[in-house]
Amino acid sequence: MDMLGNGFQRLKSAIIAREHMQTAITSNIANADTPNYRADQRGFAEFFAEQSGPSTAKMTTTNRMHISDTSSTRLSGDFFQAGAARKMDGNGVDVQTEMARMSENQLMHDLSLKLIKGKLSGLLNAIKEGR
Repeated sequence: MDMLGNGFQRLKSAIIAREHMQTAITSNIANADTPNYRADQRGFAEFFAEQSGPSTAKMTTTNRMHISDTSSTRLSGDFFQAGAARKMDGNGVDVQTEMARMSENQLMHDLSLKLIKGKLSGLLNAIKEGR
């Protein structure tokens, strides 16, 4: 077993996914005036799935009354804006929406880093007490 546990690997994947998401958002903002640009609307779940590899636990319904997950862009196969309002030049980027997504993503990235710091502090405490 890994001394740091499985949690560190997941947090590492989460941080990398947040960085990839930040890149996609900044690309959307940078191309806000590009004619016919289609904004990359992938969410954290899609980027995290790319980083963490194939999942062994797949979401399934166990009852016909359960609601299936239809909100995922991975299911539709199209990561780009489909029904968003477009400007006259065909560009569908809403800068205010992208800035809000960027702020949320930054907060979640910071939270992931704080979780790693807390785990490392706990490990350091255990090492210091073992003298």
